[in-house]
Amino acid sequence: MEHAAALQGRTVTDFVLTSLQDAARRAIEEHQQFELSVRDSQAFVDALLHPKPVNDRLRDTVRRYRGATGV
Repeated sequence: MEHAAALQGRTVTDFVLTSLQDAARRAIEEHQQFELSVRDSQAFVDALLHPKPVNDRLRDTVRRYRGATGV
């Protein structure tokens, strides 16, 4: 670490803190993003463009969710 910090003209503390900040930012970005395969992307877009009609099972699920959460 000392050698790497010296190559960048930083203190070891600055080098470590910067490295940790970069790693934390990448971890957050990776958690907030996800990638779909081409097939999954096509299925997702198709579902948005051609939604299936609401059925009794979905209505019941929404009703139970609202009852449980008060929403």
